[in-house]
Amino acid sequence: MDKISAKILQVAAPVIAPSLTEIFNMSIDSDQFPSDWKAARVIPLFKKGQRSMLDNYKPISILPVVSKLMERIMYDQMYEYLNQNNLFSKHQFGFRPYHSTTTILLDCTNEWYTNMDRGLYNLVVFLDLKKAFDTVDHEILLSKFEMYGFQRKALNLLRCYLTHRTQSCQLANILSVEKEIICGIPQGSILGPLLFIMYINDLPSCLERTTPRMFADDTNLTAVGRTISEAEERASVDMRNVQKWLCANKLSLNIVKT
Repeated sequence: MDKISAKILQVAAPVIAPSLTEIFNMSIDSDQFPSDWKAARVIPLFKKGQRSMLDNYKPISILPVVSKLMERIMYDQMYEYLNQNNLFSKHQFGFRPYHSTTTILLDCTNEWYTNMDRGLYNLVVFLDLKKAFDTVDHEILLSKFEMYGFQRKALNLLRCYLTHRTQSCQLANILSVEKEIICGIPQGSILGPLLFIMYINDLPSCLERTTPRMFADDTNLTAVGRTISEAEERASVDMRNVQKWLCANKLSLNIVKT
């Protein structure tokens, strides 16, 4: 399926659209995401530095075009449900319409300047999660969607979508053997960003003394105090809370970038 380009599908759409629609409907009705659509080709893209260092390569994941069409259907239905029921955290500015780096920056600076005008100190902790998208636990993710009210059929389809995915590495014309992916959000997918922000959607609930703002996997915590010591104490309390939340959700901080 990954050899069928978007251009071919576009040209053939008048002919194959009815058949694809039937396949998509059958997939939803049976709670099954076809296994051929879950196979990714990963192309390592060299960035800079020593070519012998794995960290100097960016993996580009290529998924079948047809799978992305099915994902778009799932995404639209999931997003509409989550949005209509006000389930998105108000602290999340990433991967959402009408939210951007500009809006999160305005929100941050507005609070900081307001606090300064009141004679208060701002202490801001910038958190960076280590390989956050790649370490998402599928069972925890599914339990969160169940908590948000997803019904059994939707959860079964989502489980099928997440599990038994495979990837192979392509270097020039050489393709490695397939390996199963046991955790993480599918890279290069339509659903991936939505799944991730819902995975960390409840992070703010663990906080007691700071104001969080999230942009995908980047989070900052603002602690306010009448003195620097008071702001530090507030930040310390919630850093301990964050560490407990991360441990429970099988995520970890990138200490170097935090």
